Amino acid sequence: MSEPVMREPVMHGVQIIDLIVLPAAEAESWLQRWRADYLPGALGRGMVAERLWRTWTGPDTVAVRILWSLPDSGAFFTARVASAGDVQVAEFWAHTDEFALNRDRQVLEPIGLTEGETS
Repeated sequence: MSEPVMREPVMHGVQIIDLIVLPAAEAESWLQRWRADYLPGALGRGMVAERLWRTWTGPDTVAVRILWSLPDSGAFFTARVASAGDVQVAEFWAHTDEFALNRDRQVLEPIGLTEGETS
């Protein structure tokens, strides 16, 4: 029996998915503040905003999902250390936590699949 052939992952580096559940009435103003106050600093720390989604999770709630990418785990930890010392980042998330219903961050690193696992 031959060894399975590993396929290289389509995505490389590290992906981060931020999930923020908000009251629907707060979603648009939160997105404006994210674009003005958080995004420029994140880009400066080397994060790339790949995708931004809004999903209705209930009649009065919205989930915002942000997909970020970084070239590798070293870049992720460098960005993390830089954000830990940034007062504006702390203020942004403290303000978000005043009304957000939930907030989560997942850090993902692709590991590849075998030929049979992808079809």
